[in-house]
Amino acid sequence: MSSRNGFRVQFLLGTNLPVSVTRITADTANCFVRAGVPTTVLFPAVDWWEYRRFLLGRLAPGARLKEAVRLGAHAAGVALFPKRWCGLSDFQVDARVRIRRFWAIPPLSSLEDGVTVAPHTYVIARQLLDQRPRRLPRLVGAIHVNLEKATSSGSSEGSAWFRHWVDLERRLKIPRYATSEDSRRAAERLGIPVQRMIPGGINLDLFRPAQRADGPLTVSLYCDPNKHKGRETGVQAVTGLKDRHPEIRLCSIGQVTPEQARIFDRNYGYLRGPTYVRALQESDVLIYPSHFDGFPAPPLQAMACGATLVTTAVEGVVEYAREGTNCLLCPPGDPDALRNQILRLVRDESLRGRIRAAGLETARGFSAERSSAELLEFLREVYAQEAA
Repeated sequence: MSSRNGFRVQFLLGTNLPVSVTRITADTANCFVRAGVPTTVLFPAVDWWEYRRFLLGRLAPGARLKEAVRLGAHAAGVALFPKRWCGLSDFQVDARVRIRRFWAIPPLSSLEDGVTVAPHTYVIARQLLDQRPRRLPRLVGAIHVNLEKATSSGSSEGSAWFRHWVDLERRLKIPRYATSEDSRRAAERLGIPVQRMIPGGINLDLFRPAQRADGPLTVSLYCDPNKHKGRETGVQAVTGLKDRHPEIRLCSIGQVTPEQARIFDRNYGYLRGPTYVRALQESDVLIYPSHFDGFPAPPLQAMACGATLVTTAVEGVVEYAREGTNCLLCPPGDPDALRNQILRLVRDESLRGRIRAAGLETARGFSAERSSAELLEFLREVYAQEAA
């Protein structure tokens, strides 16, 4: 694949784990190569190196030495037994997408001509700020989370890390886009300019309704162990639900503790690919309990699979969620309000049907193709401006 004017795109990742940014990269890269744009994914052998380095520096000397030895052994292990990019096995990646690996820190020489998209700019920020190369790569940053909330939520280590991330972002003079309006405004209040808002999209060829056998009403809770994803709030909301409505089937999708697992009829565990899609397709109601976000995919994925959505009003979701029309909404961090909305759907089949139909229609407007086309337009603008 070649590009007549030299325009090409490279995605620079900070992890080789099947997390949301990996899925977004796989979907977007697929759309780009189908549009005739040469596209490369550059991924690390050692995950989250900058984050690990930052946390290492916060440890006491004795603990720091122990952790450094452990990290060194891990790094040596991945060097001896390198893994291929997880996107190839966990997501459907077009064979025309080029895949390249770097060890832990991407050398500036690895950035091709064209435009490099960095979903986490801290992966390359230190090299750019420390080395100050004469010729800067065409780098575009992405804001996938509300950094304002991230700097004041969670553990002290987590908040400190996000403050470090914000400091790096402020010092980098690069174009950026955000995946939600709330995340864009939060970044700009922190002194991080954002030039474009481009909502995320999902693979509608994969996430779609399927025929289901008759069975009990299935209510599923999305469980992400990251504190800001609200798993504990969700578990509180569904605790006792079976006592009121023993006829329902209560499931968890994601990671739960052994104690939490006892309240569910089925615990799917961490899923990806077709098994994750099938779990959504088998859900009549999907509960998404996040405290803050960027542009989360699970609510739209659930809508696209025919589940009726109960969700907190977090970043990204509020861009398309309409209370009582295509979902039921409640404030983040309020298990009582979340429980009441779940009960409304459990008890009202007609309401479930209306919301389900509207949710399917909403999801059709957020395809990966549409999101990728908007991003591609922005990247072409950046390329043209810097080439002039």
